Amino acid sequence: MADKKIIDPKKYSELSKIDLSPQELEILDKQFPEILEYFDLLSKADTSEDINPQTLSNIFREDIPKDSIADEILDVVPEKKGRFVKGPRMM
Repeated sequence: MADKKIIDPKKYSELSKIDLSPQELEILDKQFPEILEYFDLLSKADTSEDINPQTLSNIFREDIPKDSIADEILDVVPEKKGRFVKGPRMM
């Protein structure tokens, strides 16, 4: 980005209601321009090409059901309630 904008990380942390330490504010102060440059790069991406989602193919593996060991695990737990492991009450 040729025109550097002045960014106050403290202002943005207050707006987002995130408490940041002085060290974190210093880090964010250095990272903010890089983040904005990346968004600037994304805004220049050509998104005018229409893509028909029906022409896209699944590149992931086939979803094949496999046997679960849940029943074996439930057989060895000391306490259970139905198909859930029962643990101590938390406050």
